[in-house]
Amino acid sequence: MATESGLWEEGGTAAGHITPTDATEHLVRLPQQERSRKTLERIVRAALDLITEKGVDGASVQAIARRARASVGSFYARFPGKEELLAYIEVQLWADAQARWAEALEDRDWAGLDFEDLVATLVGILVRVNQAGARHRRLLDARRGPESSSDVARAFEERLSGDVRELLMRHVDRIDHPQPARAVDLCITMVLATLRLRDTEGVLPSLDELEDEGWADELTRVCLGYLTGAAPPSRGQMDFFDVWG
Repeated sequence: MATESGLWEEGGTAAGHITPTDATEHLVRLPQQERSRKTLERIVRAALDLITEKGVDGASVQAIARRARASVGSFYARFPGKEELLAYIEVQLWADAQARWAEALEDRDWAGLDFEDLVATLVGILVRVNQAGARHRRLLDARRGPESSSDVARAFEERLSGDVRELLMRHVDRIDHPQPARAVDLCITMVLATLRLRDTEGVLPSLDELEDEGWADELTRVCLGYLTGAAPPSRGQMDFFDVWG
């Protein structure tokens, strides 16, 4: 059974154990022998490590081959070039994450969790997803720019958000909001947007010391307060001060 933490830990993703899919067949020439498969795994692992350490520009074919203890010829025996390797890694990392999430979704006894534990569990998963996503976005951003998002990454986030929404809406009787579905969507958006802001723009100094577990705890408190009615009721139409005059 896949655990929540196991889904997103660096060793839990397919970084070194990628299972090729139809979406990547045009990107890689798959090896037939076990020794060659091990070489492919080392190349992928080396590329990920170098990208994390030095960015995409610092992960040259020569540097990847050297880190993987493989020849440059071995690299080109598998991939037409560096861009195909990056595309291969990108597709497989997100596809693997989606497969692991689907496994957890099926295996876990979600019905056995009360609403408070369910919210805490799902917020914790979103925090871990964002942590893994931040590593992957380092690759994506360098290739396409910080405002873009790959189809596989977007598809995974849509799947995850949809499943989280469905699980929370099973407890609609616990959601004290005139539009429960809107409240759930706002919570999901708030959690993901807060984490992205933390990772891209930074946060107030008092929040710098928070690790992922702390962020999960605080965001859980916010979501529970909003969903269960601990937050104050809407004040209706308000006049906002225009700071720009």
